[in-house]
Amino acid sequence: MTQHDAHPELLLEEPGHQPAPVAPGTAAPDPAADRAFRRTVVGAVIGSVVEFYEFSAYGVLATTMAAVFFPIADPTVALLSSLAVFALAFFARPLGGFFWGPLGDRIGRKRTLALTILLMSGSTLLMGLLPGYAVIGVAAPVLLVVLRFLQGFSCGGEVSGAVSFIAEQAPAARRGFYVSLIVVGATLGTLLGTVVPAALLLTLSPEAMVEWGWRIPFLLALPLGVVAVYIRRRLDETPYFLELKRRQGRRRNPIAAALSGRRQWRLLSQSVLITSLNAASFFMLVGYLPSFTVRTLGLKGAMAFMPTVLAIVTMLGAELVAARLSDRIGRRPVLLASGVWLLVLSWPAFLLITSGAMGPMVAGLVVMGIGAGAFTAVTNPAIIELFSTSVRVTGHGITYNLAIAVFGGSAPYLLTWLGDASGSAVVGAFYIMAVALIAIPAVLSIPEMAGKPLKTG
Repeated sequence: MTQHDAHPELLLEEPGHQPAPVAPGTAAPDPAADRAFRRTVVGAVIGSVVEFYEFSAYGVLATTMAAVFFPIADPTVALLSSLAVFALAFFARPLGGFFWGPLGDRIGRKRTLALTILLMSGSTLLMGLLPGYAVIGVAAPVLLVVLRFLQGFSCGGEVSGAVSFIAEQAPAARRGFYVSLIVVGATLGTLLGTVVPAALLLTLSPEAMVEWGWRIPFLLALPLGVVAVYIRRRLDETPYFLELKRRQGRRRNPIAAALSGRRQWRLLSQSVLITSLNAASFFMLVGYLPSFTVRTLGLKGAMAFMPTVLAIVTMLGAELVAARLSDRIGRRPVLLASGVWLLVLSWPAFLLITSGAMGPMVAGLVVMGIGAGAFTAVTNPAIIELFSTSVRVTGHGITYNLAIAVFGGSAPYLLTWLGDASGSAVVGAFYIMAVALIAIPAVLSIPEMAGKPLKTG
């Protein structure tokens, strides 16, 4: 299978060429091309795993990081300060989207992906080497803020670049599944970023964690980053970008092109609103739940991490099933069904989670994991298909990261504050329901692109 066999629509861009119709999936198998595509998928997914492991480890260590960098007498204020640093990385992501998106549309998807993983691994490694407040005073939290900002800035280019990289090489009939593997990789990375710090918290004393144990998850960035960079540097550029480059169709200013005209603004708005529920549901479970289980539910030891791990594992299963289903019945039906699921079932699920009994808690977590996983898996295939090749990484990068910042990064801080102020244990449910009400109409407004060629030009 050559690049033009996988994407016959690219031949239509060649003047005077009239190719014979090619039915999807009927091209002769090419073992070399199949191996190259598998290498592409593995490289993109492994990089996503590493990137999100490094990005999410901070969330589980929020309480420990508060003690190391924010030694404030009031533990709630210290935790909120630590969570504010956690949220800062999300607000750096749109800036990363504005930087890495146009770069990916100008110099290529492959080169940009190698740079983002390099920056993420470097900033994470430096975070693990950073002295605490007791050693260098106020410089410690200041440097932590800078490094966390760089993490978010890097992450702002990761998802959009990786999603475009896979979407532009996957067969149209299975594009939803292959693109969703980036989200699966991110979820696996988040799981690792939960399990590794959790294992340390369970095996080391609180004093040892504050003194040196918190550094270990961040120092692992060095070997993980080296492997990811090596793999990504050996990947091939996508046929869509190579064709765009051959036709000299690259935009001088992809941001201006992505923001020009009512049609483009409609696409951008749809992308932000759909991603809002992705962000709210995913980061409520992986960013807010770890501290919620300790402070509100009173869980201790291994039990404190069980809800987060269970929710992430459930999301993984739901992501794979929903992505395959979206290739069969379309993106819109799966997004609509999972959006309504979250709208209707979030409140009952949170009542179960906060019931105090193990069985109902597990049931509530599974309900939330299914809805969040299904919606998250199909969000990226749906919105990456809205944009044409010359602004694909830019359009996705700006809108996806803006929604992640506003609706995802703020969730742990906002919900912790609202929970303390209101005394309610189910504020997370009302947050998800409110966001679902704005995401569902946006889902209904997008065109169905499952199985169709990506937009060129």
